Amino acid sequence: MSGNNKNNWSISRDNLYRQVPTLGAEAKVLTSTASGSVVVAHTRYPAFSGEGRAFPYAVIALCTGGGGRARREGPGVFLDDFWQPGKLGVSMPTPAVAGFTPELETLTIAFNPSDIPFCHSEPFSLDGFELLSNDLFEDELISAVMVAILRDAEAHGAGSAFFEHGLSLILNRLKKRISAQSRQDDKQGRNQQLNDALAEIEQRLDQDLTVTDLANVVNLSPRRFTRLFKQRTGYTPFMYLTKQRMARAQLLLRKGCSVTDTAMAVGYANPAKFSAAFRRWLGQNPSSWQKHTRTNA
Repeated sequence: MSGNNKNNWSISRDNLYRQVPTLGAEAKVLTSTASGSVVVAHTRYPAFSGEGRAFPYAVIALCTGGGGRARREGPGVFLDDFWQPGKLGVSMPTPAVAGFTPELETLTIAFNPSDIPFCHSEPFSLDGFELLSNDLFEDELISAVMVAILRDAEAHGAGSAFFEHGLSLILNRLKKRISAQSRQDDKQGRNQQLNDALAEIEQRLDQDLTVTDLANVVNLSPRRFTRLFKQRTGYTPFMYLTKQRMARAQLLLRKGCSVTDTAMAVGYANPAKFSAAFRRWLGQNPSSWQKHTRTNA
């Protein structure tokens, strides 16, 4: 890091130190690295409502006391959750955001994202960390490491090898959480896509509907759509479509509809093709099935 950047971060740190008492906060611990690019604080804050100040640091905060509902809203940020002891929150450098927070005691690590990590052999990307800004969460390992970092910082300042290793561990742990959250989001997204496909089938049983049509509805290739659809339902899209058509055909035939009308109502323009499909699925042609059903009614 250049000397000029060091100076800039020392200015940011000094500004932060000056802000703490103006917020009515009580700082139990407030220390930083020599450059000012990392600050460790154990602070009690009063309840706040309104527009906060722009903040140049990324922040990892652990609630150690107090709690209640909190809301933050701004560019790329929307949090509406409840703080309580043990809950963690992450925020990236942001312009001023509006909202409110309850009275809180927090253990906070604020750091310059471009100055981390200290003990990684290659650059550490914070891509995706904004995903963590919209929810509070619990993680016993991160909480324990943060408390250990605080104790170490109290004894040795925010520049020891233990401090650097601890922050590195926290960031990697958060990275794994982001990956898991992204996989969950992908899964939920796929579930929604398949729900949309199932709804499309029900709405268009009376139409000529192809696998490609369904795949286009959910923006997937036919091959990928077919694989995911079978994983979810146990059927290929064509088999499921046929199953639903035959289920509706049985209802219509039971109500006394003609074979021709039933065929049209379930997407078959040619009654002979409908009869062949019905026989493959149920072992009888539609007329015989309808007659048998009426006889046994």
